Amino acid sequence: MKRVLEIINLPGSAINFIGGQFKYLREEGGYDMHLICSPGGGIESFCQGNGVHYHPIELRRQVSVWRDVIALWKICKYIKSNHIDIVIAHQPKARLLGMMACVLTGVKHRIIFSHGILYETMTGFKRWLIIQNEKITSSLATRVVCVSHYVKDQRIKDGVDKPLKQVILGRGSCNGIDTINKFNPQLIDKDLVEDKRIYYGINSNDFVVGFCGRLVKDKGIIELVDAFNMLKVSHPDTRIKMLIVGPPEIRDGLPKETLAFLKESKDVVFTGRIPYNEIQTYYMLMDVLVLPTHRDGLGMVAIEASAMERPVIVSDFTGSAETIQEGDTGLYIDKTPQSIVKAVEKCFDKDFAKQLGQYGRKFVCENFEHTEVRKHVLKLLDEID
Repeated sequence: MKRVLEIINLPGSAINFIGGQFKYLREEGGYDMHLICSPGGGIESFCQGNGVHYHPIELRRQVSVWRDVIALWKICKYIKSNHIDIVIAHQPKARLLGMMACVLTGVKHRIIFSHGILYETMTGFKRWLIIQNEKITSSLATRVVCVSHYVKDQRIKDGVDKPLKQVILGRGSCNGIDTINKFNPQLIDKDLVEDKRIYYGINSNDFVVGFCGRLVKDKGIIELVDAFNMLKVSHPDTRIKMLIVGPPEIRDGLPKETLAFLKESKDVVFTGRIPYNEIQTYYMLMDVLVLPTHRDGLGMVAIEASAMERPVIVSDFTGSAETIQEGDTGLYIDKTPQSIVKAVEKCFDKDFAKQLGQYGRKFVCENFEHTEVRKHVLKLLDEID
C-alpha cells in the first residue's frame, strides 16, 4: 500500500476543498492517506471520519524564516518516520516547504497543485520574487496540477513550469463539487430560504445581485459597488439589492469607504463569513451571482452558483472564464462597471435568467461533479510507478 502525504496550509482548505477526496483515494485506490496542515478548525475530527493520518504543523502564510525552518524540519521528520511514497502539496507555503522536504528526504514522486496565479496583479520586485519562488517550487516537483487551462497557459508564459510536467484534471478544479448531495437546488429547504429572506430584509420582489468570496480589491468589489450604484440610478423603479457573502481581509484590503458602504448601505446585505456548509442556501437568495475578479485560478463560486441554477456573470480574462459557456450558462464581463451593468440588466429578463441557470447546472454536473474529477486524481496517482 502506497503512502500519500498531502500538505495544506489551512484546515478549512483541507476540509472544504479537498474533503471527501481523502476517503475516496483510500477506499477506491487503496492508498494510505496522510495530512499535514495547521491545527484547529475541526481538522482532527475530519481526519478521523475520513480515515486520514493527521499530523499538525503550523504553516503560516507570512514568511517567517525561523518558523519556516522548524516547519521544514518537522515535515522531513514525518516523511522519514512514515516512509511516505508520494507527496501532494497545495498553497504557496505548503508547496515550497513540501517540495524542499521531499528532495531532502528522497521522496521520488512530488506533486503540487496550482490553484491560481498569486502574482497576477502584482508589479515590480514583489511580482518578480513570487515568480522566482514558483519557479523553484516547480523545479522540485515532478508533476504540476493546474486547476484550469488559464493557470496552465499563464505558468508556461511566465516560464514557471515545463509543459510536460503539467496536468489538468478533466475540465479543471482540484476536486470538483458535490452536485448531488450538496449543491443541488432540489434539496433546499424552501422554508429555510424564506427565513433567511426575512432575517436579512430581502423582499420577494427585490432583485438581488450576489457576490461570494473574500472581500479584497482583486475580486473586483470596487467595480461591483460602482456598478450597483449605477444600476440603482438607471433603474429607479426596480428594487435592487446586493448580497455580499464573505469576510474582509487585510492583505489587498478594500478602501475604507468601500467597506463602509457595504456595511452601512440599506440596500446592501453584508453577511460576513458564513459556514461553508450553509453556502448553498445563500445562493438561493440571489437572482444573479457576479464574480468580477481580476485574479482567479478557476472561480469555484461561479461553479457552485451554477449548480444551484443561479445565472452567473464572470470575468472573461481569468480562469473564471472557464466556469461558463458565454450566453448559454452565463455572461462575460470585462474590468469595467459598465460591463457589469449591461450583463445584470440582461438578467432582469426572468425567462433568460432561468434558462442560464438551468443550462448552467447541466454544464457543471457534466464537467465539475466531484465523483468525476476524483477519477482523474486517482488516475494520476495510479500512473505513478
